[in-house]
Amino acid sequence: MSRTVTFGNEDEGPFYIQHIHRSGSFERTQHMHDMYELYYLYEGERMYFIRDRSYLILPGDLVLINRRELHATSDSDKLGHARVVINFSDSILENTKETAPFLLDAFTHDTPVLRLDLPTRRLVEDMLGKLIHEAKEPAMGQSFAMTHFLIELLLFTARFVRIHPVTSPEHVSPLHRKISTIVRFINTHFAEPMRLEELAERFEISSAYLSRMFKEITGFSLVEYVNLVRVQEAQRLLATTRLKVIVIAEQVGFGSLVQFGRVFRQMTKMTPLRYRQSAVLQ
Repeated sequence: MSRTVTFGNEDEGPFYIQHIHRSGSFERTQHMHDMYELYYLYEGERMYFIRDRSYLILPGDLVLINRRELHATSDSDKLGHARVVINFSDSILENTKETAPFLLDAFTHDTPVLRLDLPTRRLVEDMLGKLIHEAKEPAMGQSFAMTHFLIELLLFTARFVRIHPVTSPEHVSPLHRKISTIVRFINTHFAEPMRLEELAERFEISSAYLSRMFKEITGFSLVEYVNLVRVQEAQRLLATTRLKVIVIAEQVGFGSLVQFGRVFRQMTKMTPLRYRQSAVLQ
């Protein structure tokens, strides 16, 4: 059972917010999208895989996820939670790029999790409360107001990471730490052939156990994760270079142009050439 306030389209942007209370288990979700994401947990606990490791998210944690960053959420041992998630695109901040280029600084910080003390939680919840209130019913200037309140929240995050020493929370367990080490290896060697058996031997873990625990902790199968990292790099190259698609396919580790095109379409819902065209238009 859940209670929800939702505004906007999660997949299309340019602005989406959802505030939800869930009383039981919630199926794991995985994402990689072109929008920035803010996630705040009011109640309960969640597991969150971001970049190269998993985090136990607690009440008062503010999570910041950069564009095209792989992330997945799942249940912890404690079921039921209340959270708000905000997704927004670059276009929302188009008019602030020159006057406030620092608004997105927190999204490139070393750790994506800001663990807030009680007074700071109240401050953040007040800002989120104004966004949620605006999202409930259409009103004159609704989009303007929500953009204004989002900028207020982003300014807070930029100041917070600049003023406060933010340290990454401890790994949930030694196994989580090992999987994180394996993920970091994949993130830097994705262009090379990547076989389960070879990874298992390198990190001294059985193939079956690695396969099962990688999926359980990250939310992605090993093959799925490797392909996602390759597609992520391909997106960057398509958007920032004039390299031919076949060259990009080879550089990111795909064995053939056909395989690259099929996997790219599965994960982005468009062809590589269409993605390049859309990136140029942005």
